Amino acid sequence: MLTLNSRLRIPAHVSFSVVGEDAFLLNTRTNKYFSLAKVGARLWELLNAGSSLQDGFLQLSAEYDVSPARLENDILELVRNLAENELVEIVQD
Repeated sequence: MLTLNSRLRIPAHVSFSVVGEDAFLLNTRTNKYFSLAKVGARLWELLNAGSSLQDGFLQLSAEYDVSPARLENDILELVRNLAENELVEIVQD
């Protein structure tokens, strides 16, 4: 089950660039592009820098005016979508 305590890894076959407040991800295995808007792009930057999901949640909580429950739900939904598209891997302990 995916939680904020889950560990993630960004696979080597994913490249990304940040343009303004958006991030663009490329799965080089499927050649599909994905875009993340402002908050999703910020989460991606944090994850790419080595932050855990929990740390990303805490940082986004400090940066944006959003309820903790909604932020947690939005983060987990985004990560599920990223995992389904092979843009992140959920590390099983």
